[in-house]
Amino acid sequence: MIFLENKNSDAAYFFSIEEFLVRIKKFQEPVFMIWHVDTCIMVGNNQVVEAEVNLDFLAERGIPIIRRQSGGGTIYVDEGTVLCTLVCPLENDAKTHMEDFAQILINALTKMGVSAYREGKNDILLDGKKIVGMAQFTAGSFICTHASLLYDTDLDVLTKILIPNDDKLLPKGIRSIRSRVTNIKPSMSAESKVEQFRAELKNGIIGNNTHKIYDFTHDELAEIDVLYAEYKKKNVRKELP
Repeated sequence: MIFLENKNSDAAYFFSIEEFLVRIKKFQEPVFMIWHVDTCIMVGNNQVVEAEVNLDFLAERGIPIIRRQSGGGTIYVDEGTVLCTLVCPLENDAKTHMEDFAQILINALTKMGVSAYREGKNDILLDGKKIVGMAQFTAGSFICTHASLLYDTDLDVLTKILIPNDDKLLPKGIRSIRSRVTNIKPSMSAESKVEQFRAELKNGIIGNNTHKIYDFTHDELAEIDVLYAEYKKKNVRKELP
């Protein structure tokens, strides 16, 4: 396993690295990353923004919207959210890769005393509430699966931004997004800052595995910068009327 770490906190840069790994670099072994980005909204590649978020509230707060390569639902990310990615050759069907990555995350959370479990296609739950959302995309013979973990996310802001999808919530007897999600932090035996949680998550995933740290070369960073510029141009806010 290869571990990558980057200090850039712009979600668009995060997605640019993912695309570089899947479409250009193509490591023949799994690549794992843990990320922290600035507050933003991430929307799936085919979602209609106006139907997903409260645009007036976003404008008041100056929160940017970034469209990612993967499908899945719209998510709110802030300093209390932890993101991670696994990129690898597509050896099985996408569903199997999703299940495998979910189990990796569940195993790491279990080591930290969090009784997490998988439910549905792309969610990990704690006490019946969502703590992790997952999505993925493929390019040729490679697949990228990424996840957002609600560690200490501002759930009140999340509720004000995201528009509930009644088709998903009402059949389950859930009346609001706020009642559907929860944070990981309160379930920890010893509550810690998000930085410490990221470190523990990293150790739980790669601590017992043979891995190497990879640093991008100057030329590779230049290629990532080209992709990054394209993502900046595609900022969803500029697409809106």
